Amino acid sequence: MNNHTNTTIRKSTQNKVKPLPYPLNILKNYLEKYSPPEKSFIPDGEWEAEYKMFSMASGRAGHAGTLLFKRKPLSEKEAFIELTIDKAGVDRYWQKTNAKIKFKTDLLSSPVKWQYESKITKPNGELLKNTGIKKYAVNQDGKINVICKHNKTVIKSSRNIAMSWLLFDAVQRMPKEKNNVSEFTLIDHFDQFKLDNTISFQKKIEINTTKKLELYSFLQLGNGIIPIVYYVDKYGRLLFVVSGIEAYALV
Repeated sequence: MNNHTNTTIRKSTQNKVKPLPYPLNILKNYLEKYSPPEKSFIPDGEWEAEYKMFSMASGRAGHAGTLLFKRKPLSEKEAFIELTIDKAGVDRYWQKTNAKIKFKTDLLSSPVKWQYESKITKPNGELLKNTGIKKYAVNQDGKINVICKHNKTVIKSSRNIAMSWLLFDAVQRMPKEKNNVSEFTLIDHFDQFKLDNTISFQKKIEINTTKKLELYSFLQLGNGIIPIVYYVDKYGRLLFVVSGIEAYALV
């Protein structure tokens, strides 16, 4: 009798827990103990946000590095972000990137000018020879000038330009409304140009972590990318990003 009762209770409890929707289920193990931020959030303000990076390359969502955003408003129409990326490689090698980006506070956080440095370090922290790179770019008068040492590349830009890492900022200010679709040319990472991208609001969902959590999802589609889903909370704060076998979660 007791065994039957315990089994019934266990089944009833399990039925109340909603399974995580695709593609958020890549973070299942992490979200079981996740405590979402409770404080209000102002996307247009000055803030810092750290994200854990996860990868399914090993067959499960293992910790693969960190992203650190530091945002500072410059005026009503412009802001600045410093981004630090530490991504784990094989055999304890690391890819380390630092970027400084000035951008407009429009719907897509359109980049104005940026510079970045990237390198690969050995397990002892030393630079791996010939892996350092530094580039500078300016988006002006319908053209993007990308400068690397003494080489200069000029690319004609469309009216709407978005950068992959700046969409982490932009999505926090986007309207949570159906049929809200933005079209743009994507600058993937800092210098890879990909045409015909879109980002649009999808839906509101509810998941269980250490408590019930309401999320609002946005979907990015386009040439040269794997579909990307962004999840924000009721304040607009970006909590999770999932793209293929990679995911990011706000610490």
